[in-house]
Amino acid sequence: MTRLTTFVAVVLLAAPAHAQDLYVDSAGVRIRYIERGSGEPVVLLHGNGGSLQGWIDTGIAANLARDYRVIALDARGHGKSGKPRDPAAYGQQMGLDVVRLMDQLGIARAHLVGYSMGASILGKLVTTHPDRFLTLTMGG
Repeated sequence: MTRLTTFVAVVLLAAPAHAQDLYVDSAGVRIRYIERGSGEPVVLLHGNGGSLQGWIDTGIAANLARDYRVIALDARGHGKSGKPRDPAAYGQQMGLDVVRLMDQLGIARAHLVGYSMGASILGKLVTTHPDRFLTLTMGG
């Protein structure tokens, strides 16, 4: 192998795989998500002002995908998800987006991880839909 070929191979193997953007309609709002890996499902919800890209850039999604089915979504109003103008379209609807996505993907229960705003959303969701959680991890 030439040095250039070796270098290219190392770079390609070290680079994280880019996840394809997928979308689901959640009560009329387009929600972006990615899915990687297989196994028990883990749903990741980012903090305020963030997007699912944070889970990718930090390597968290890729590392979890070694052992789990990882789903990360852009909360409504964030990233590439829809951004309704009506304030009533937020609040509880943000948690219901998670439930609707899980329904669309055929996931009855999942490990849910929320950071900052995502933790607040999931904290409320666990009180209204506790049957959807295997575990809840809250950070930030």
